[in-house]
Amino acid sequence: MTIMSMPLNNETLVALLVGSVVKFLGLGIISSRKRKELVGHVSRLYVFPLKSARELPGETHEVELTEYGIVYRGAGDRHWLVTRNGDMMTMKQSARLTLINTSLEADFLCLDAQGMDTLRLSLQPEVDPKRVSNVTVKETPLPALDLGDKAAAWVSAVLRMDGLRLHHAAPGLQRRLSCKVQKAWPTQIADTDEVAFQDFGHCMIMTESSLDELNDRLPEQMSAIPFRPNVIVDGSRPFDEDNWKEVHFGESAAVRYVDKCTRCLITTIHHETAEKYKDDQPLTELKKYRCMPPYGPKPCMGIHTVVLKPGHIRLGDPVYVLRR
Repeated sequence: MTIMSMPLNNETLVALLVGSVVKFLGLGIISSRKRKELVGHVSRLYVFPLKSARELPGETHEVELTEYGIVYRGAGDRHWLVTRNGDMMTMKQSARLTLINTSLEADFLCLDAQGMDTLRLSLQPEVDPKRVSNVTVKETPLPALDLGDKAAAWVSAVLRMDGLRLHHAAPGLQRRLSCKVQKAWPTQIADTDEVAFQDFGHCMIMTESSLDELNDRLPEQMSAIPFRPNVIVDGSRPFDEDNWKEVHFGESAAVRYVDKCTRCLITTIHHETAEKYKDDQPLTELKKYRCMPPYGPKPCMGIHTVVLKPGHIRLGDPVYVLRR
């Protein structure tokens, strides 16, 4: 006798009905977890070729997301670095780094600063093993191409410091494992995630609404540039990015969350003048409402992500997310 031909009493019918409902609800929950949610659109794109220097100028309409981060017309984001005694230099060591303007000209990255001739650097330099040396980023060494005495003299003159060198994470050189960065809290970084001179991830994401909420609290309006994001998303709730597990840009590229971005004194330096904002803003204000476990006294704004699916990110792309 088959189940379909068996006589069913009330208890059996109830049991079957409850089982069906539970199964339906369970499948619905699983399906909702996998469903991508439209949260906004890409409103701005930024690329910072030289760490702590200015962004590439003009409106960037499209960038490529690669296994090592954002690339625009052959220039990788944070793929050039000023060093002193082999250690990375950022605005923490010299605020004058933000006075260096970057631009692209044919196959060259161009660096400009007031009173200086343009320094042109090949986007595809010859990697001479004799010019490769180890530099230290976030206490982690990695090989980088020394760009020579002329470049060293140029950055030393701009920053008004002796003994500086300029390095490039040139194509073909070994990259740095992000998991080697020591943090006092757990992250979602994988053992295989590699970066160049970025602090931790491939793509830093913020939202327009988060910046708007901060500016509503500040006496002086702030640009997004001191936060140095790669992608800004418009249309979401303030700080909704805290909850994003995966971020998909249109149908092409995707990244996954690895950590919140904790903010430091670099955000207190005006990106055009290299002068400090009054009262250590915006850190002072951020500490009032953006400190949270397990980050202690460091306020969070934006998220670090790594590449999940290489592709292109374009202005206006719809942004879909899976939530954490």
